[in-house]
Amino acid sequence: MSRTSFVVAALALVAGIASVTATGRKSELQHYIVEKSFFQAQAECALYQGVADDDLQRYVRTGYPDEEEVRCLLRCIGFNLRFWNQTTGLQKHLVAGHFVPYPNDFHNVERTEACLAENLYHCDDDLCTQVYKAFQCYYQHYGALSECPQFVVNYYNEDLQLAYDTHGLLYTSQPALRNLAGACFPKDEESFCYFRSFNVRGGLYDDHKGWHLGRLYQQYYEQVFHPDNALTIACLANQQKLACKRTKCQHAYESFKACFGASNAHEYQVKVVFAEAAKAILDQPVCHCNKAQLCPLHK
Repeated sequence: MSRTSFVVAALALVAGIASVTATGRKSELQHYIVEKSFFQAQAECALYQGVADDDLQRYVRTGYPDEEEVRCLLRCIGFNLRFWNQTTGLQKHLVAGHFVPYPNDFHNVERTEACLAENLYHCDDDLCTQVYKAFQCYYQHYGALSECPQFVVNYYNEDLQLAYDTHGLLYTSQPALRNLAGACFPKDEESFCYFRSFNVRGGLYDDHKGWHLGRLYQQYYEQVFHPDNALTIACLANQQKLACKRTKCQHAYESFKACFGASNAHEYQVKVVFAEAAKAILDQPVCHCNKAQLCPLHK
């Protein structure tokens, strides 16, 4: 190979690598997904609350002692990772995800539940104390804190923003918006693609990997989404056999409908989130702007 040919080939290879990297195909796209470890949330909350580095290291080293600053630090972490909220308190399925059970410990769940029962917080406990008591039960009995990031679930307003953004990203047609605003879900390609994009952007679905049961279970906390649910696994496997006869968008919707159609999540997405986002868009001025006539948004 001549020197010139070698240089040309090398440049082509570099261009190819750059192209693949630029498309994001080498790593998972961020979309609207938030993943965070306990220790990342802890560092954020320490910054928010002005906890000194030396104090934070001592708290971790001594197992989070029962001190006011520690209790409120843990309250912040609980809200940061969404394993505690103002309405229903402790979210057991979410906090458990931040702990790794010790090998051959088959009674960690029982001990944790017994601890929670024995250490019920009282009405006169402040919020920091409530979170602290619950956290200590998991810290002492469930397992070791995981260093791996976990999926952070969305609240309703975030789902609404996600749905609203997806309309903008796809430029949903007016007829489709009116159908969705009426909590109707017509079985056409535009609706299928909206459904698929919403769930892809939310980190719940992937064209290659399918439905992410772990995240679905964390988000909606329904048994049909449990990663070990045998009926669900079989249903998704059967649906995959039909994928070659469907478009990507159609397969996303039809597989969800077939395996999770009776879930609250399906009704929540279609009849609540999609409907409210579409209504919000329809309430805005519709712009068909040209040089002769400008709509109110562009004056």
